[in-house]
Parts: sequence; structure tokens; C-alpha cells
Amino acid sequence: MSNQAPRNPGNQGPARSGTQRSQAKGGPTIDPMRVLRQHVLGIMVSITLGGIIGVVTYFALRYTYPLYSTDVMFEVRPGLVESTDIGTSESMSEKDVSRVANTQAILIKGRDVLSDAVANPGVRETGWMQEWFIDPQTGTLLEAQAVDDLIESLSTPVIRNTNLFSIRWSWHNAQDVPIILNAIAQAYLRKIEKLDNMQFSDNEKLFQDQLRGTRLALGDLNEEIQGFILTHGITTLDDPRYSQPAVESLRLTEAVTTASAELTSIQTQYMQTAAKLEGTIEPTHEDVLEAEYDVTMQRQLQTLEMLKSEERSVQEQFNPNTPQVRGIERQVRATELQIESKRQEVIRRNLNARLKTLGDTRAQLQDVIENLEMEIEAKDTMLRDLASSSSIYDSMVEQRTQLESQRNDDLQLLNSIKLMKLRADAGRVRLVNFALTPRELSFPLPEIIIPAGIVLTLGCYIGIIFLREMMNQKIRGAADLAIISGATIIGSIPEVDEDPTDIEDAERAVSSEQQSIIAESYRQAWTSLSRSLQQKGFSSLLVASGMPGSGATTVVTNFADAASGAGLSVAVVDANFRRPRLASIYGIEDDTPGLGDVLNGAREALGVVQQVEGTSISVVSAGTPGNRIYDRFSDRSFDEFMATLRGSYSLVIIDTAPAIAAGDAFILADRVDATCMVIQANREERGLVSRLINQFNAARSELLGVVLNRPRRTAGGYFKKNYELMAAYTSEESDD
Repeated sequence: MSNQAPRNPGNQGPARSGTQRSQAKGGPTIDPMRVLRQHVLGIMVSITLGGIIGVVTYFALRYTYPLYSTDVMFEVRPGLVESTDIGTSESMSEKDVSRVANTQAILIKGRDVLSDAVANPGVRETGWMQEWFIDPQTGTLLEAQAVDDLIESLSTPVIRNTNLFSIRWSWHNAQDVPIILNAIAQAYLRKIEKLDNMQFSDNEKLFQDQLRGTRLALGDLNEEIQGFILTHGITTLDDPRYSQPAVESLRLTEAVTTASAELTSIQTQYMQTAAKLEGTIEPTHEDVLEAEYDVTMQRQLQTLEMLKSEERSVQEQFNPNTPQVRGIERQVRATELQIESKRQEVIRRNLNARLKTLGDTRAQLQDVIENLEMEIEAKDTMLRDLASSSSIYDSMVEQRTQLESQRNDDLQLLNSIKLMKLRADAGRVRLVNFALTPRELSFPLPEIIIPAGIVLTLGCYIGIIFLREMMNQKIRGAADLAIISGATIIGSIPEVDEDPTDIEDAERAVSSEQQSIIAESYRQAWTSLSRSLQQKGFSSLLVASGMPGSGATTVVTNFADAASGAGLSVAVVDANFRRPRLASIYGIEDDTPGLGDVLNGAREALGVVQQVEGTSISVVSAGTPGNRIYDRFSDRSFDEFMATLRGSYSLVIIDTAPAIAAGDAFILADRVDATCMVIQANREERGLVSRLINQFNAARSELLGVVLNRPRRTAGGYFKKNYELMAAYTSEESDD
């Protein structure tokens, strides 16, 4: 292991497990099973006491407040869809039944129904009425108060998976219950019958008025149709689209279309001819050919042909520059110019003639189209008048058909209402049975009161013990440590009396009681701690406690024995100058020269080391009482002492005074590589432990974790099962 102790101030120690982190964020801090196991006896006593209380309460209520209950049962029926239906619908959904039942419940609890029931002579003779709602002096009926009491005490439960609901009421006298319930049921049925009759009468009057209005409207419409036929002379019901005016209008439209197409063609030719005369476009080849067929043009063309023949002859006889050739050429050119001039003249004359012809034709077509359009307009007017009259007539006939249908429907509705009124199965609610006199109590019931007493008593007891657990801030188990930030649990060491192997002394259990559960617990804790020491290269360890008596010295000796058993050379140093006892555990006098003498310069470091026989453990006592000076822990002499031990031993373990009683532990925490805290269960509070962890985290050494010492009733659950398993396995191994 390295002799160096690199540390960063404020190190928060190793990261905790996911479970610990979740608990630190607000997870449960109480193990319910552990708490319940701790109070098994109290739970059994509370169950017994609750049963006694339940029995006493049952008989007390039976004597002082007995109640009898019974029901009037009603059935929700689907009802009739049509008055001519042979029977009602087969079924209703549970939602529909519940809706109808809830509606009827409101009617049953109506003040008018309950007032009618209270006024029943039989109800007035009941003990309920005589005792509570009849003025003893005047004999006056306190009707309003009686109705209020019924509204509060009546219940109308719906029986699940059926079409039934009921009126339920409870009272101390069994004879009064059916009398009052039956009176309420009769009053309710009378109200239902009255409401149904009113509804039938209102509907019948409404439909009679509607029928009367329909008949009057139908008579007026028939008279209007007759007058319309006479006024407009409608003699046929044929579709106006196929009448004679429509056929003639179609023919005229086709003629207009043909004339319009012809007019468009003439207009195009006219515009082209005018453009040729204006010179905008050139005459076509056809225009030129037409001009050349003119008589004068034919004569000039013949003359030109003769001159060209003569020219060819002269050119054959004479040279090109002779007067004869030039003369004939001039005659040919002059004739060609005359022909071209004449051609243009004839073309222009022909175009003017054509333009006049086209203009006359265009005017004629325009007159024809105008006359046709006038005839079409007249025919269209006739068609519109005919279509309008036919449409109005058809609308009136359709309206008459609708009124006749409505009249028939009104007659059918009136007949249905009368028939429905006569049918007994038309109602939605039917009385199934009246209330009978109850023979047994409905309250109190032993199967409810006695378990309720047990549950309430047990609940109060469990609530109290859990409240106490929640108020208790002391560290009781690993779960309480797990919720403290920075508290990494190295191990849990049980109480001596909880060790199934009957160990007598735990101070050196690892070496003297090797088969014990406590020894195994120390070995497991040391395994976890040594792994961290090796990984980080630490060679010095401070074991510090919070409160006096937490067992830090015992942890030191057992860790030293476990390390020695693993083959390490270990030096244990007693730095508790106030109450040293580490050396005496190993059979060495605590007053022998030791750490105090070394720090005071009276002895050399290796001169105070005493070897424990049969082990690789060396002990440094606190030293002679006169040399135990606390301030020396901060001197350079302590660093030199530690350097000497690190060079001679694999591991140096230091015991110190409790951190609450003295500040030595925090001074030493700056002089070593690592620190381990020892917390005694059921003694130190979470706030104190959290503060100590923060202070050790602020020191130069690294806080590797916490050893939980002597938790009571780790009995419970995981740790106890582990301990029992260890003991059983060790016993079997010994037998082998």
C-alpha cells in the first residue's frame, strides 16, 4: 500500500447504491414489518381488546338503539314503444335502469309524496309519529318535521344486475316500519298515476289541436287549387319541356345557330376583302387567276405572247446590242407593264363587286337572325309562364299531400294515446311487493360491530406505534442510515444476545469466537472496507465514533484480527488519551509507554510497539498518563510517527475518543488516509450522524463508510435470516 494519502477537501465519499439514493430522496424510512414484529404482543392484546369492545358495543347498541328495516320493491320496465306492441321490450341496460330508478327516487322523496303518506291515518297511529311528531299538548301533527325526518332517513337502493329498486326505512319498532313504507309507496303510486294521466291528457289535447289545424289548412288549400286551375287554365299535367312551344323554340334556336354561323363566315370574308382593297393584305392567287380570265386581259396576254415570240426570233438573228433587239425588248417590257396595270385594275374591280355582294348578304342574315330571336323570346315567355303555373300547381298538390299525411298521422297518434292510456303495462315502474314486518334486527349486527371494534382498536394501536416510530429520530437500523446523505453502510454488527451461537465477549470475536455470527459480521464488514482501502491505496485508517460507548474500540480490534487473518501486518494505535483501553484488550497495560511518549519525544516510534503473541498485530498504547497531551496530534511529530508505522506495517488502525466528547477525531482525520465511523443503533440521532458525516467529509482523509453497531431486532427480516443461515451453516460445518 502507498504511504501517500492524497485527499481533496470536502470529498463526499463513495457513491451510494441506487436503493440508498432513492431512499435519500424521500423513500420510506420505516420498515413496517420490523415495526410490526417488534410489537407482536401488543398487536395480539389490541386484537383481543378490540374483540371485547366489539362484543360490549354490540349488546349495548342492541339494548339502546335497535333498528328494524324492510323494503317496498319496485321494478323498472322498458315500457311500450308502440301502443300496439304485444309486450314490452325484452331488456334494459344497467345504466338505463339506474337512471330511471334515480329519477323515481327523487319523486319518492318529494315533499308532496311524503306529506301525503304522513297524512295517512294508519301512519298517524304509529309509535314513530306519536312519539316524535304529535304535539302532546295540542295533538297537532308536526307534518314538516316528519317529512324532513323521512327525507333524511329514507334510502332508495338500486339492486345491481336487476331491474329492481326499493324504498328502505329503519326504525326501532318493527310494527311501524311496514305501515310507513306502504303508505309512502301508495302515495308515490298515486302521484305516478296522476302524472301519467296529466301527461296523456296534455298530449291528447295537443294532438287534437294539431289535427284541427291540419284539417282547416287542408280545406283552404283544396279551394286555392281549384281557383288556380280556373284562373290559369291549366288543362294538362304534361311536363312543359315537351310542349308545342318548347318544340318550336328548339327549332328556332337551331335556325339562329345556323344563320349565326353563316353570318360569321360572311363577316370574315367581308373583312378580308376590305383589307385587300385597302392594301393591308395582298390579293390571293385565286384573285389573280380570276382577273386574268377577263376578256381584255386575255387579248393583252395574247399580244404579249406574240411579242415574246418575235423577240426570240430577233435575238436569234441579231446581236444583243443591235437596234432591232433593243426595240423588240422595249415593246415586250411596255406590254408587260400594261398587262400588270390592267391586272391590278381588274382585281380591284372584282374585289369591289365581291365586297358589295358580301355586304348585302350580311345585312340579310342579320335581319333573319333578329327576326328569329324575336320569335324565340316570344316562345320563351310562353314557356316561362307555363312552367311557373305548373310549378305553383305542383307545389300546391305536394303541400296537399303532406297535409293529408299529417292528418293521418295525427289521427293515428290520438288513437295510440287512447289505447296507451287503457293499457296497464304502459308505465315504466311497477310495484313488485309491499313491505312486510321485519323479524330480525338490521342494526346492530355482530358480524359488523365486533370486527369493527377489532379493526378500530388495532388501527389505533398500529397508528400510535407508527407515529412513535416516525417521531423517533434515532438510528435504529440500516434503513435509517441509508437516508442520510453520504452514509455508505460498510456493515451491521448485531447485539451479543442476538447471536444464536451464545457468544460471551465481542471484543475479539474474530479471533476467539470464529464460528459466531458477530465474528462473521465483522469479517464481512472488513472485506468491504479493505476492498476500498486497496483500491485507493490507503494504508492508515481512523476508526471514530460519535457518542461514548458506541463500540469503536471493539470494531478496531476485530478489524485488526480480520486484517491479520488475511495476512496483513497490522499496527493498532490507541489515540484515545482520555479513556484508553485498546492495549488492555490485547493483555497489555494501558499505562505502558506508547503514543503519548513518542509525541512528547520521550521514546522512539518503534520502541513503543508491542507484538501480540501468535498474530501479526502490533499494539501502540496511549502512553504514560503524564505524556498524553492532546495538542500533540497536530504536531509534526505525529506525522513522523505515522510515516514510521506506514513504512513498517501494511495497515495502521487508529482508535480515538468519541467525536462528540472530544475534537481529537477531527484532528486525526486530517492526519490519516481514510476514516470509518461507528454508530451505535438506538442511541444516536440522524441529525447528529449527518452532522458528523459532513464534518468528516470536510477533513483531509476520505470517509469510507459507517459501521452500524448493535442494532436491536435486526431480528427482523433480512439480517435475522442471514444470521440464522450463518449459524446453521457453521453448525453443520462443525459437525462435519
